[in-house]
Amino acid sequence: MSKYVFYAPNPTSTGFLSEEESFHACRVLRLRSGDKIRLLDGVGGLYESIIDSIDSKKTSFVKLQLIEKQEKPAYQIHLFVAPTKQMERMEWMVEKCCEFGIHSIGFFTSKNSERKEMKSNRLEKIAIAALKQSKNMFLPKIQALEPLKQVMDSIQIGSNEQALFAHISDPPLPTLGKQIVLNKSYFLFIGPEGDFSSEETNMFFGKNYIPFSLGKAILRTETACIATTHAIHLAHE
Repeated sequence: MSKYVFYAPNPTSTGFLSEEESFHACRVLRLRSGDKIRLLDGVGGLYESIIDSIDSKKTSFVKLQLIEKQEKPAYQIHLFVAPTKQMERMEWMVEKCCEFGIHSIGFFTSKNSERKEMKSNRLEKIAIAALKQSKNMFLPKIQALEPLKQVMDSIQIGSNEQALFAHISDPPLPTLGKQIVLNKSYFLFIGPEGDFSSEETNMFFGKNYIPFSLGKAILRTETACIATTHAIHLAHE
């Protein structure tokens, strides 16, 4: 059994690792031709293969064999967050949420947002690294930064979905675990550290989004994202 795991979307019986994965296999791990490797396709498939030729830019593999195929889980987590000014905090959040297991992470601008633009390329790389480290089977989609209203307008809530938003109120609202119906697709919104504006809160209520509390403590944005992701998983245990 190979201990080396790589990300390879849509692998074929004779295929190639990406340039970044090839560099890792060749220069970091110093693998050789004939070494066994495992491949994650990011959509539920785990494969075993053998390195055919090793190169820092284009490593090839052969004898691809499917080991495990997971169906999509009964519930899915789609997280939307107003990014913080410090990008390192968002990178840490993406890594930890991916380790728990998540299906997409999107970003939005709002009245109290600290960051109005961002690049998602590095976040995608962090998500891939977390996928390989955690051995999760599904790679989350990293969605670009968009205005809050635009994000909300793009979401269609059907009978198998729930849309919820973290909200600070007095008295506190019910916690997330008490607000969800099990085995749905969840669209979860985490606001900036100044919270959503009253206009934005009214916009959520106007679309029948469900408010929830994350407890008595006021959490940082990235902590709230991780707590929300974990709470959904715990509710389904």
